[in-house]
Amino acid sequence: MRFIRLLLLLVGLLVMTTGVFAGCEQLSVDTSLGTVRDNASGLTWSRCLLGQVGGGCLGKGASLSRVDAVNKARAVELGVVSNWRLPGIEEFTRLFALGPACLAAAFPGSGAAVVWSASANLDYATDAWAFDLVKGVAVISASDSKLQVLLVADPK
Repeated sequence: MRFIRLLLLLVGLLVMTTGVFAGCEQLSVDTSLGTVRDNASGLTWSRCLLGQVGGGCLGKGASLSRVDAVNKARAVELGVVSNWRLPGIEEFTRLFALGPACLAAAFPGSGAAVVWSASANLDYATDAWAFDLVKGVAVISASDSKLQVLLVADPK
């Protein structure tokens, strides 16, 4: 376990102010803007959970209902990006496929978060899809549950 933590720390240290890091060339991290660009899809991700601060994404992310998460996402301006939204389950799945080391380095502080997605649950209007960032799986949650938020923006 200590070896894994050390490895994740070393990968995190390879991240520069702007650039890509070994083994994760698909992602470009900009710590000064607080963003991560997926070079394959063109999507820009917020580096920290909504409510975290600083380059290391300090603190716990805000816990919001799904409606509050959607509304807050629309109001966020981070760096030069202002068209933030909740990601769909398929976008989370593609991101998670990059592997835990890449995600830990690019998104410090996301930890054991379960985050809201934009994907609705068509079977039950009172539920919505969320994504477990540790297990890499979609989960259904009641829309009034308090979950965390990771934002994404489409390329302009």
